[in-house]
Amino acid sequence: MKIGIIADTHDNITAVKKAVSFFNKQNLEYVIHAGDYIAPFSLRELMNVKARFIGVFGNNDGEQKGLLDVCKNIHIPPYTIVLDGKTILLTHILENICGNADEENVDIIISAHTHTPKIKQGMPLYINPGECCGWLSGKSTVALMNLKTLEAEIIDLSTVS
Repeated sequence: MKIGIIADTHDNITAVKKAVSFFNKQNLEYVIHAGDYIAPFSLRELMNVKARFIGVFGNNDGEQKGLLDVCKNIHIPPYTIVLDGKTILLTHILENICGNADEENVDIIISAHTHTPKIKQGMPLYINPGECCGWLSGKSTVALMNLKTLEAEIIDLSTVS
């Protein structure tokens, strides 16, 4: 099963549209968002993904009710889900789960907040997709992951059509 991972969209509609277009070409089962959508209008654009959607709130998501009006599948972090037999711990701020008992019983940890893309192999596999918005780094990034093989890669959206 292939999934897309995105975070820190921060209302950048142009970047969100690019990510949605890219994800929709990948034959994904799920798109996971690790928080900081900001406003409901940008989440509406993200809902154009063909894959099923799961997300958590980030520290800048003040309009939680408005976001939930757009998508009911956004959760307070940390949020644990099992997909394709793999346990995924999804959070926005990694430090909020360090030392958490759940952390030891997961296959994959997905976080965001730093706006810096990172993949760290091991158990658990750690993925931060970086920032879709590109506001801080100048790079708009997302990630793809194969749950069967636990292979993941960071995608710079400026390099895809």
